[in-house]
Amino acid sequence: MLFAGLALSYNLRVILLGVTALGIAAGVLGAFLLFRRRSLLADTLGHATLPGVVVAFMAAAQLLDGGKPFAVLLLGALISGWFAVRAVQFLRRRTPIREDAALAIVLTVFYGAGVVLLSVVQNLELRGSSGLELYVYGMVASMSRSDAWTLAAVSVAALGVVALLFKELRALSFDEGFVAARGLPHRWLDEVLMSACLVVTIAGLPTVGLLLVMALFIVPPATARLYADTLGGTLVVAGATGAVGAVAGALASARVDHLPAGAAMILATSALFFASLVAAPRRGLLAARLRARGERRLAVESQVLRRTLGEGGLDPAHLAGCERAAVQRLVARSALVSKDAGLQLTDAGRERAHALARTEELVALYLERHPRSAPARLLLHVERIEDVAPPETITELERALGATGEVSR
Repeated sequence: MLFAGLALSYNLRVILLGVTALGIAAGVLGAFLLFRRRSLLADTLGHATLPGVVVAFMAAAQLLDGGKPFAVLLLGALISGWFAVRAVQFLRRRTPIREDAALAIVLTVFYGAGVVLLSVVQNLELRGSSGLELYVYGMVASMSRSDAWTLAAVSVAALGVVALLFKELRALSFDEGFVAARGLPHRWLDEVLMSACLVVTIAGLPTVGLLLVMALFIVPPATARLYADTLGGTLVVAGATGAVGAVAGALASARVDHLPAGAAMILATSALFFASLVAAPRRGLLAARLRARGERRLAVESQVLRRTLGEGGLDPAHLAGCERAAVQRLVARSALVSKDAGLQLTDAGRERAHALARTEELVALYLERHPRSAPARLLLHVERIEDVAPPETITELERALGATGEVSR
């Protein structure tokens, strides 16, 4: 088997602890970013850490007699990321620049500065500079026990913050104006959320690298939205997707030589997304195709029933190919019956045809009175207006049709 014997490896258990914690925390925090339309923030923070890492290395080379101590480099990344967050907030609040543009500006400026500084360091040929690119691409295989526990502790702390402020963060994610109107510290809550994302990003930097860490904040929540309708459900599915993808990637990297673990984690997580995109029960492409096919079949059946009701019968010789298939289904469901070389409605079929006539008239009036709020699916045939309009609106429409005597009997 592909992963046989790997569970006994101590180093692998350490790695799995770290990447599992990172996958869960990044997935959960990324869900809040998704609902706030800030998914690009993770990408910005990841790229913005590069100048901090390089400057911290240069300072360590001068003050600590060479080397690149892990804690110093992460401190530099944290400071750089903090300045990036401040820059985004300044551009968003003090200028007419939109938030997505502010994120893109900060990303490109900080990453460009980091690339220039990295080139300078490599040209200076400082001792230890050859390993700096590992912070760009990640170095999961070298994760120590202390690194894994640190990553786990940071992830648990971030999840604790989410649990403690869940109600406030939920309100902030959907309606920041409502939070401000209630007198809650919406800017402070925003700071907490962005700080949690920054800390988890910095903690995951040595694991998957600054180029890929943002994917753990983006792909799992996007996968979760294919399954869940609520924020709570999205958080659970996003955390689980991040954990499964991280573990699968780490195991694949341990099994296959020269397969970078960070890239393997992202590919595994992306594979879960694309599989869900096709096969998710409600929002997958396959489900959408089957649903559209069912709606087309339903529309043809409805057309046949209305035509039979209006003409008092139906001649099979005058049916199109799709209508013949619909007739077969209606006969099998006892809505139509063959009589005297023609087709007639049964009692059940007549009841359904009248219901269709009622729905058609209600839908026409709904589209007339509520053209902006009417769902797009009302343009297709539906059997029950209750599926697309609220009860109070239906009552209003029925009164209007009853007053004019237009309801079909």
